[in-house]
Amino acid sequence: MHLKKLLFIIFLIPQLIACDSGNKKEQASNTPPSPYLYQQPIETNDGWQTASLDELNVESTSLNSLMDNINNNEFGYRFIDSIVIVKSNKLIFHEQIKDKLDFTDAWSNNKNVDLHILNSVTKSMTSALIGIAIDQGFIPHINVKIIDYFQHKSFDKNWHDSKNDVTLKNWLTMRHGLLWDEWNVSYLESSNLNSQMNNAKDPIQFLLDRPMSTTPGETFAYSTGVSFGLGRILQHATDMTVTEFMKQYLFEPLKITRFDTWKLDGQLHTGSGLYLTTRDMAKFGQLFLNKGKWQGQQVISESWITESTRQLINKGNWGYGYQWWITSYFANNQKLDTYYADGFGGQYIFVFPQIDTVIAITGSAYESSQREQRNLTQILEQHILPVLIE
Repeated sequence: MHLKKLLFIIFLIPQLIACDSGNKKEQASNTPPSPYLYQQPIETNDGWQTASLDELNVESTSLNSLMDNINNNEFGYRFIDSIVIVKSNKLIFHEQIKDKLDFTDAWSNNKNVDLHILNSVTKSMTSALIGIAIDQGFIPHINVKIIDYFQHKSFDKNWHDSKNDVTLKNWLTMRHGLLWDEWNVSYLESSNLNSQMNNAKDPIQFLLDRPMSTTPGETFAYSTGVSFGLGRILQHATDMTVTEFMKQYLFEPLKITRFDTWKLDGQLHTGSGLYLTTRDMAKFGQLFLNKGKWQGQQVISESWITESTRQLINKGNWGYGYQWWITSYFANNQKLDTYYADGFGGQYIFVFPQIDTVIAITGSAYESSQREQRNLTQILEQHILPVLIE
């Protein structure tokens, strides 16, 4: 993203938040919304078979309560834009709350309110594209050296011999060894390291120029930069743009026809730049739950699904695989393990293999004060997961 655009967005956000707060006050002073009434999602020829809650013996009371809390703007239930629930391969719940475009749509000039910025959920899809490229023979294996794909770039600045040893697996697991910290400064600030890369004249050179701080393969350091770099590797390996490869090998099999992107240096930012509908987000989760198959077609190898969602990084209450997070939630005195994609602002794709469930959520909690008003654990553990346990 160019600096001018970033500064405009930073300037605009407080005004949008102020307007949003004003709208909520106005809503509170008006007549409360009518109680929520569940409706089975419609079939739209997008590949999903829908079903009612009753068909799958899913109790509706807590989901009705969830939507009432969202519609009434209750604390803990704010800044949620959409929810999709899939159970046993059937789409049983779909609510679109967002009904207006916001500042994130300006990044790609998106005009379709059903398409939502995924932010870092894009990383999990990029990981899948790398897996497909390995399946198809474009990339030989997971331990190829990163430096082999950037021989046309300079490595003079901050050179260290360990840069010779960084592998594709190191980048996928965020154990790249680079000095990189993008979590201690808001993503909305130009001083954030990710923002600095986005605003650099040559973003990939900015990434490659970072000094090494740890031995590759040892230390987890979350980096949207290396996820952007994965897209460049995909481009060099396949001789296709990332978008062309994604459309042919992932979106066409999944019947995903509506999407948008914001680009960095002329291509999809594979760390954060994809826009999808929530139903299509859930397709991606279902693809993984089905071990790489969608409607009988093997889109990604089962071995890649297994390896990329395995806990390779263990941080106690959370873990990490190949651009996927791993954790557990609790409902009805049961521990439910999940791997999930997580994007800034409240974008999620949860896969719960134990209960044959996929949950996709979008949101707009970009400021810390907004995130405090949304309690995802409460939403999952009190409203959604209990009714899906058979």
